[in-house]
Amino acid sequence: MAVWAADETSPAARAADLHREVTGHAPLRCASAPGTWVLIGENVDHFGGVTLLGLTSLRAAAAISPREDDTISIELSGPDGYSISSTGTLEDLQEEGSLDRLTRRAVGLVSLLASRQVISRDTRGLDISLVTDILPGAGLGSLYAGDAALALALAGGDPEVDDAPFRARLAEICSHNVTVNSPLAVLRARHTAALRGTSGTISVVDYADGSVTQAPHPGKLGVRIFAVTESWGEPYDRQTQRIAERRAFIDAACANFGVDSLRQLPNAAERVVEWVEARRQVNGPDSAPDPEAARSWVRFCETETMRSLATAKALRSRRDNELFTLLNSASEKHDLDTPDALVSDLLSRGARSARPAAAGNSPAALAFVPLREAEAFLRSAAADYEVVEVLPGEVARLEDAAE
Repeated sequence: MAVWAADETSPAARAADLHREVTGHAPLRCASAPGTWVLIGENVDHFGGVTLLGLTSLRAAAAISPREDDTISIELSGPDGYSISSTGTLEDLQEEGSLDRLTRRAVGLVSLLASRQVISRDTRGLDISLVTDILPGAGLGSLYAGDAALALALAGGDPEVDDAPFRARLAEICSHNVTVNSPLAVLRARHTAALRGTSGTISVVDYADGSVTQAPHPGKLGVRIFAVTESWGEPYDRQTQRIAERRAFIDAACANFGVDSLRQLPNAAERVVEWVEARRQVNGPDSAPDPEAARSWVRFCETETMRSLATAKALRSRRDNELFTLLNSASEKHDLDTPDALVSDLLSRGARSARPAAAGNSPAALAFVPLREAEAFLRSAAADYEVVEVLPGEVARLEDAAE
């Protein structure tokens, strides 16, 4: 086991170098985006809840240039020598199974950006070089950073590329692409934070109105933050179907009650249960979730949203005891996998707070460790786990492709 340290050369510089090596010429544009970490509220977006995220210093970068044919060629260089070379076309998106996961995600993003007229509809062939220092399986949004970097590189010729409405549109397209072109559950707030966040702060994404505001970084309250997992690896997809079912249920309930989000519905849990029971009675038990499962999920979303709002308030008022108590408090009952044993062990090793990095989406945990105990904690945790320190990062940006 070990503590992860990124390459001293920036991912953007390495992406540009990789592009020259593969294509024989400099990229047209290059962009980079940060990894993201979830402080709280990762599963409440469809409810209309609030999610709090930070940016990491670890980044992904994309270098792009046009080709004269219809091929989209992708070169990826990742941590520990991991690399992928793949190709595809826009037409391949119509054939299930014709593209591997990464290629489908990248080609799908190109297709959506063209169909939404963010890039030219005539876009066909591209050379794409991707470099990332973000470890998969660490709960730090490696794929999301790649999405954001690629979208920004492709759209970088637009004069409004740094304006908030344009960034919001890019984030929405990135998230929609994951929904339609990836087998993984999407956490929309990661794209939002990577493209619209602010350096050295926590982004507070409120899905009731789509607003993004900022709160102070918890590192200012006397802690260092570490992502810890038993092993790095592939993105966690074991509960994708369950998360999709919960979100579809929430969406169906919103449509039934004529609201944009269940957060707008008074007495939501009981009213949703009454609707579920009526639906099952008329259309059969397979037409809606078990009533108690529906009640527990809505209550989880309600209480998690309240915890998110309380966490943002504690950050803004710099009440550290309240903040870390909130992070340690048990969430309402739900049926998503969480690394409870890991969280408990990190607390026993000196973490002031510890929580799942993203319930149902990652086997990793985040530890918030007092400054005085941080080095001892790091030595202890690294003896048994894989550890990466979560340092503050900067929002996605265009890079100098000539470097």
